[in-house]
Amino acid sequence: MGMISEERIRKLEKVLVNYSNILSEFEIKEQVLKAFKFQKPLTSIEVESEDNEKLVRFMKELEDFFFVGHVNFEYDSQEFGFSGLVLLSRFKNLFDVAFKYAKEHNGLLDEFADLSGIFAGKSPKEVAKYCSKERLKKYNLIK
Repeated sequence: MGMISEERIRKLEKVLVNYSNILSEFEIKEQVLKAFKFQKPLTSIEVESEDNEKLVRFMKELEDFFFVGHVNFEYDSQEFGFSGLVLLSRFKNLFDVAFKYAKEHNGLLDEFADLSGIFAGKSPKEVAKYCSKERLKKYNLIK
């Protein structure tokens, strides 16, 4: 994966520009760059694309910078060839946990504050303050 350098940042920016038509959010470039610079532990890109081959090329190019996985959204009728999340992290363990969770739950749900807080870049202290013991028990996050 390599370290952070101006050259690698420019390469990542170029990848994001080359595939800007399949990215659903305007601010995603900033979020991906934060994840690359270790300012955010994990991020996702919500993607809707009719061109599955282009999406596969996009994810393949991101693998030079991140651990990458994707999760399809399960809609009754999909307008697009692919509709879902592409998950990115430079941390293998965090990526594995988030990806496994996302696959089991059709994405990362806001109800699960511990994972969602980490996903949003919140500190463990902020997440702990938000999560009450009752809430954790409700969602089977503690015994």
